[in-house]
Amino acid sequence: SCECTKDTDCINSNCIKMPAGSYCMPTVGDQFPQFKSLDQFEDIVDIYDFSMNGKLILVEMATPWCAPCNVLANWLSYNDEEIKSMIWWKPKYEKIYDLVHNNQIYFITILYEDEFRDLPTYQTIYEWYSNYPDDNIPILIDSNKLLHWWLKPAGIPAITLLDENMKILAFTNRGLNTAFDKLLEITDEEKSKN
Repeated sequence: SCECTKDTDCINSNCIKMPAGSYCMPTVGDQFPQFKSLDQFEDIVDIYDFSMNGKLILVEMATPWCAPCNVLANWLSYNDEEIKSMIWWKPKYEKIYDLVHNNQIYFITILYEDEFRDLPTYQTIYEWYSNYPDDNIPILIDSNKLLHWWLKPAGIPAITLLDENMKILAFTNRGLNTAFDKLLEITDEEKSKN
């Protein structure tokens, strides 16, 4: 996420212009960075603990003040149907609920700000977990916005899809459609092979 002016300025040749400047951004095939944080149970969790388990991994960058993040969390925790009225929702995404709750994939929420847009604390994830209690979804805090700096979310939730080796399969710094569509494409291909 260093500043750049052209693709050749970036290790991965991916210089993206954003409203606040141009930055080297993650792209498909890049390795996700090592990231350790507190979870909702006050345990230190290394995001690489989820690797090498034969599962795809969805990593959500979110905040408590983000209305769509709350709608998504409400759906994942309670199967609430409000999400179906969102303009970005596709009926095929309903399969993802089952993939998460049948432990076929990992879904990890990372909160990078609190409800006042300040740096998050343990209280931030404790309150999120109180509102959306789902033991299938680890909640981590990006307490110094290090992961936020690397991913540069411009619209949240911003969801990235990783393979079991922590390589990016789908990346966008805004929204969930890119990751959800790719996830379903992969799982549908796997299902058709079996």
